[in-house]
Amino acid sequence: MDEIILLAYLRGECSDEEAGRVEAWCEEAPENRKVLEQLYYTLFVGDRVAVMNTVDTEASLKNLKSAIKEKEEKNQRKGMPVRWGRYATAAAAFFTGLVVAGGITWGLLSNKLSDYEVLTIAGQRAQTVLPDGSKVWLNASSRLVYHNSFWSSEREVDLSGEAYFEVTHDKYAPFIVNSKQIRTRVLGTKFNVRAREEENRVVTTLLQGKVQVDSPRTESNGYVLKPGQTLNIDTDTYQAELIEYNQPTDVLLWIKGKLMFKQNYLLEITNIMEKLYDIKFIYEDETLKTERFTGEFSTDSTSDEILNVLMHTHHFSYKKEGRTIRLRKR
Repeated sequence: MDEIILLAYLRGECSDEEAGRVEAWCEEAPENRKVLEQLYYTLFVGDRVAVMNTVDTEASLKNLKSAIKEKEEKNQRKGMPVRWGRYATAAAAFFTGLVVAGGITWGLLSNKLSDYEVLTIAGQRAQTVLPDGSKVWLNASSRLVYHNSFWSSEREVDLSGEAYFEVTHDKYAPFIVNSKQIRTRVLGTKFNVRAREEENRVVTTLLQGKVQVDSPRTESNGYVLKPGQTLNIDTDTYQAELIEYNQPTDVLLWIKGKLMFKQNYLLEITNIMEKLYDIKFIYEDETLKTERFTGEFSTDSTSDEILNVLMHTHHFSYKKEGRTIRLRKR
């Protein structure tokens, strides 16, 4: 698309025919819309760059988006197509006033559009604060991508691995975690999501607040969790299992990177392992539950590695059957 026509469109100076061509071109591909967004910023902000720290950029951008949304709704009620050129002049005035008040930099705006990504390798954990102020703890071998979009009313992240979230409340901008076609939607809450590449499931545990979990086979309202509940969804069949734990905070032990046991009953240890590794223990001998153990393990250890150490300390054996582990005395 000719840049001259795009500039005329943003200034509201092109004909209806040209405007229709621009809008059709914009809808053809996300890349085209991105080009128009960047040109929009260049046109109205690029020549007013000033480095200042006194402007609440986030609040200002929210105000602009709110004004744009109000304009869109008004045009839709009139049955008119919404065009950027219709509010470009008002937006230019808005940005001019913003610069006079304190200044805004192109770097800040470009950061609003670029994705924010955090990666961890095996044995490494990370803690970060997302651009919206939400806090995230990332487990080992995990990847998190926070998508910045000036025009979207949602805050979306893609997660591969495991992460614990403390989401900043914003009733106008829901926070959504995408993992293997499973969407966890929140407004402001504390929750843990595990979606490891090697596992065919997504496990969501809610610690505070309220979340809604959707899969390709859920109804419109999805699964709504209450604090203390864990939802386990098989990503092959999309069958869901709802679990309630007495101590749901045990799922966060991975944040410290260590599992420390001091004269703990085996039952206490296996209860923790069930939450951390998404497995189930069956005791074929009830007396094993009261056996005591002391030791320290890394949360990066597999369930087999931990059990192999424990069973050589005390005399028991185990047998795995899928996600079920049977314990017996020997």
